[in-house]
Amino acid sequence: MSALQISYVKRFRLVWLVGSVALVFSGGVSAESLDFKMCVNQALSQNPDMAVSSARIAYAQSALARAQSGRLPKVNLSLTAANSNNALTAFGMKLQQQSVVASDFSLSSLNNPSVYTDFNTRVDVKMPVWNGGKVGFYEDQARAMIQAVKQGDLAVQQYLIFQVYHAYEAIHAARAYIRVAEQAKRTAESFVKTTQSLVNEGVVVRSELLSAQTHLSMAEADLLEAKGQETIGLDRLRILMNKDVNTPLDVAERVNLKLPADSVESLLALALDANPELAAKRKEVDASHYESRIAKADTFPHFNVMVRQEWNNDALSLDNGSYTVAGVVSWNALDFGATKSAVDMANAKTMQDKAAVLAQENRIRLDVLLNWQKMQVAQKQVQADRLSVEHATQAQALIIKRYEGGVATITEVLASKTQLDKAKADLVSTEFDVNMYKAKLRLATGTMTVD
Repeated sequence: MSALQISYVKRFRLVWLVGSVALVFSGGVSAESLDFKMCVNQALSQNPDMAVSSARIAYAQSALARAQSGRLPKVNLSLTAANSNNALTAFGMKLQQQSVVASDFSLSSLNNPSVYTDFNTRVDVKMPVWNGGKVGFYEDQARAMIQAVKQGDLAVQQYLIFQVYHAYEAIHAARAYIRVAEQAKRTAESFVKTTQSLVNEGVVVRSELLSAQTHLSMAEADLLEAKGQETIGLDRLRILMNKDVNTPLDVAERVNLKLPADSVESLLALALDANPELAAKRKEVDASHYESRIAKADTFPHFNVMVRQEWNNDALSLDNGSYTVAGVVSWNALDFGATKSAVDMANAKTMQDKAAVLAQENRIRLDVLLNWQKMQVAQKQVQADRLSVEHATQAQALIIKRYEGGVATITEVLASKTQLDKAKADLVSTEFDVNMYKAKLRLATGTMTVD
């Protein structure tokens, strides 16, 4: 053997050894194959966006519980220890402890009392009776916000399902590109081999070999790009399912979507009625209505009841008890426009939320109309691309026959092959576009569900 042949054999053995070791260590790791529903279920259970949405619901429910507690009495416990020789304070302590004697009324005792200690143990109970309806409005506002965040949670779910479908469909589209690119690469390799033989035999000039080699290089680049798109799709799917990027993963069969309605008018009506993001904004408008009523409640009289039980002694004990019951009526008669400003702010917030709802409705209408129109065009393009593939296939066969008969050049063969590959790639792209437009329409109409 020559030195070059020996080097080649050694290199081949090294590559074979490395590949064999890799197979041994990777043999136990198989890619998990998941269908679309399994991918969605894992994303909904593990994606952090869903945890954020769940926390919002818990927050809104806690706000309702807090509002409802406003109807219940508030109980405060307190213990105050005081030590004083102030004339009035010391006498008051004795009086509260019910320990005043006749000698305490002498001028010297009243004016120059000794240091006195008092322990005051107190239980205060405050019961709200009527506060302008504020408690009820707080409850209604909290219920509206719960409904808003639940619709928001549904919107997050559907958007996450849309993202999973986009990644899932992109993987299948990339694999379709790969199949086209692999076939193009095999054909290009065959052309290079054949042209090389013809050049060696002196049948064709070397420039045709360069053309064939250039075509092969382009096919290899297209294949590399398609494999890169597949890798990106798999990585995106892993991230959506909150998996480690090194986790082996594969997808099952492709999913072709169907629309919930056959006309754009029906889709528009469904979108305005069932879009969860829009429904959430409408509930936010309801909540802002109650904000205005809450502010107005401060213009009415408030009535509350207070009950107090307390004990006073010069040591810590529950002796010398007394109680107080009081009804308190308060009315904010003049606050120099503070309440009116709060009402105006709440009304402005309501107007802002209503305008946001109208703006969202317009965006949804436009989204449905645009995606419907794009889908119609893409569906027509699919038909045209299928005809283009059929035509390019027949043209390729004819050119090859002419080339074999010595009538056509290798440049013409490669040009027709390039046209065929492009037609196949265009078909894959438009089929992907059709499914994505359908997915966007489902998302807009609130029907992007796992089923």
